[in-house]
Amino acid sequence: MFLVRTTARIRSSILLRQFVLIYLPAAAILSIAIVTSLHLDAQDRIDRAKVREAARIEIAKNLVTHDFSSVASDLQLLAATPALHHYLDGDNRAGRADDLANLFLEMARAKGCYDQVRYLDATGREIIRINFNAGSPSIVPRAQLQDKSERYFFRDSYKLERNEIFVSPMDLNVEHDQLEIPYKPMIRFGTPVFDSAGRKRGIILLNYFGEKLLGHFREAMRGSDASSGMLLNRDGYWLNSARSEDEWGFMLGKPERRFGQDHAAEWSAISAGESGALQTEKGLYVYATVYPLLAGQRSSTGSPLPRSSSQQELTASEYKWKIVSFTSDEELAGSSANNRTARSILFGVIYLLLAFGSLAIAYFRLSRMLAQSRLKEDEARLREITTTMSDGLLVTDHNGQITFANPEAGLLLGYNDHELLGRDMHGLLHVREDGSSCNRADCKLLQVVKTGTTYRGMEEFFRCKNGQALPISVSVSAIIKEQKAAGIVVAFHDITERKKFELELERQAQIDALTGLNNRRHFYELAEQEIVRTRRYGKPLSILMVDVDHFKSINDTYGHHSGDTVLQRLSDVCRQTMREIDIIGRIGGEEFCILLPEANGAQAREAAERLREAVAATEVQLEPEVSISFSVSIGVAALVAEDDGVAAMLRRADAALYAAKYSGRNRVCVQE
Repeated sequence: MFLVRTTARIRSSILLRQFVLIYLPAAAILSIAIVTSLHLDAQDRIDRAKVREAARIEIAKNLVTHDFSSVASDLQLLAATPALHHYLDGDNRAGRADDLANLFLEMARAKGCYDQVRYLDATGREIIRINFNAGSPSIVPRAQLQDKSERYFFRDSYKLERNEIFVSPMDLNVEHDQLEIPYKPMIRFGTPVFDSAGRKRGIILLNYFGEKLLGHFREAMRGSDASSGMLLNRDGYWLNSARSEDEWGFMLGKPERRFGQDHAAEWSAISAGESGALQTEKGLYVYATVYPLLAGQRSSTGSPLPRSSSQQELTASEYKWKIVSFTSDEELAGSSANNRTARSILFGVIYLLLAFGSLAIAYFRLSRMLAQSRLKEDEARLREITTTMSDGLLVTDHNGQITFANPEAGLLLGYNDHELLGRDMHGLLHVREDGSSCNRADCKLLQVVKTGTTYRGMEEFFRCKNGQALPISVSVSAIIKEQKAAGIVVAFHDITERKKFELELERQAQIDALTGLNNRRHFYELAEQEIVRTRRYGKPLSILMVDVDHFKSINDTYGHHSGDTVLQRLSDVCRQTMREIDIIGRIGGEEFCILLPEANGAQAREAAERLREAVAATEVQLEPEVSISFSVSIGVAALVAEDDGVAAMLRRADAALYAAKYSGRNRVCVQE
């Protein structure tokens, strides 16, 4: 009753005037606060979007250049393999071709990222080709090999010099003059190969799955919101787009399907600049230019036609792609239609009910908290990307002190999350292959701070916590602040398996594929080393030349497969009969040589007789009911002062072998 009476005594006009005096200033202050808040929030979203998208683009650039570097390394490895050079020099060419094809097959199976691994001769004809076959690589039969002499990638690769590499544009694969369906993005890496006389004999060509690179690109550009990541070639055609129908216009005869066709003004700015951000009425474009080619690599414009030459050669600075991230105005605003309606109602309630001013303050604080939460989400997303990378990542300041290390870096080096932080990267980690410390002044990683240029090392070494030297490939980029290098980002990858693969290739180049013994070249190398050692210490040295009697008759009667079985059995008998220090090699079809360190002529003759008897007592099972015996003739020669190398010893052992053959076979003769 008291309240009713009090209210009744207040005139409506006074109440209204007081309301206006309170409401209008409060509404004005509230309006200013809301407008200011919306403006700051919008600008904050734009700034965070620029940083976020620039970070994604930088990661995508590093992944692209890493993929190119990895393929170039594989190509150089194949071009340098001894098996290829033996084939090019014409030594047992048919057998060498099989060895080379098997080597290519192992490469395709181990890597899993090449659609084709090929050797083409100087005429452009495929000599060896490995097809990936959806994960089951196989050697293509000779009858199915093709003539690629009119394809641009053969011509552009073949005209290069030694150690130069041709990298094609990324385009769609063509088979039998037709686009392969479904579309298969492809980048071809080619390099010419030369025989020992320096003659150019053809090219090695790797067809790298472009979808692998595009998959890495999409993963790097995938964000927590609906941003759109695009990859454009130098002419503005889409290599990757949110809409698949936009892609590959230059291969499909659709010149209108270019970024510049739909976004002319934006393309004018993006194509002219190296990197930056562009805000238009459509939204925010963040872009950068990536130059994937390394030193010594060449490219061209290629051709969408199956049998057409490239229109133009491209240098490393002309072979470029544009990475573009687009965020629409709606996404920058961060509000859906429902949220905008709720905000309008809320503002209306705030203006109508000033008594609930605290609600406006709470709303403002909530807006700020939401902005901070989204910033943390973006930071967490970027950290997630670095955390899930298969490569180790280190960030240092300009003095080389480590300020960030992702978990993979700690895992590779054996440190926990905090042991690397604040440590001197060069002094703690960077070593030579033998584990000894490097000179800091010559450190190529730290020099990036001074030069500001990216350094990519195919083989460096980091010292693990247990003291072992870890072989790595490394990419080092400068962190630029205020036009100065403020530190470096070091991305490194464990290449231990690649090193093992290289050692296995070297081992295969030394071993005879049929018998597992030393091949001719490696036997000669070991024999020359043993001759040097023998003469240094004044020890005796002898050699046996072993030949299977009537081997041609075995092949003609039972087939070459049976002949191979005989040779394999002979190699087993040699291993079982001879000493561990004896060096055994297959130097010809059915010819074997055995080097006997510290054995004179008489001792060598006794060893040869034991071997001859062991072979004569051996029976080879060819089929369930078919077995044969065979014998060998052996020539023996001991090292004499006149011998100038293993070739001289072999000549005398060969003469003794022929004497054994002519005197009836299945016997031992010594060259006195």
